[in-house]
Amino acid sequence: MKCPCDDKVFFKFGVSLIETVIALGVLAVAVPMVFAALGEASRCGLTAQAETRSAWMIPACLEEIRASRNASPRYFASTSAGQIFPPPGDLWALAFSPEGEPVGKISQALYDGGLRLLDGKKVLYILSMAASKDTGNALGAPSVTPLLAVRISLEYPAGSPASKRRSLQFHTRMP
Repeated sequence: MKCPCDDKVFFKFGVSLIETVIALGVLAVAVPMVFAALGEASRCGLTAQAETRSAWMIPACLEEIRASRNASPRYFASTSAGQIFPPPGDLWALAFSPEGEPVGKISQALYDGGLRLLDGKKVLYILSMAASKDTGNALGAPSVTPLLAVRISLEYPAGSPASKRRSLQFHTRMP
């Protein structure tokens, strides 16, 4: 009887060393690219969620600013029309849940270090607010009505230190 190893057809079904090296090279390039794409998709997803939730969170911040003007603030000190905020040395920052609901005011230490929970509620977003005197319109002429330039910064994820958070900036003017 003839041994199957002696038949040349038996060896045609194998894989050569060069084919194996090429396949490993393709995998060495493809696998890191897949993981990088997954990481970027996660970052894009967080940004999309933040932009979507901003439709609820920014009006809540503006309402708190208006309430401070009307002497009925929920989180911050009362201010008068035309007064810049926050007062020197203070921070106006609110924590928001993953659903975009306000959770509460946060201190400078929590803002700097990051937080995941506040009063037993999960926190994903931090919005900080500040106003400065408006210097005039785009043409450089002084404003007829004195307005404040208001900047609201939406930062996420809240659990990261302030220096590592991503942010979206929103600007408006108010008396």
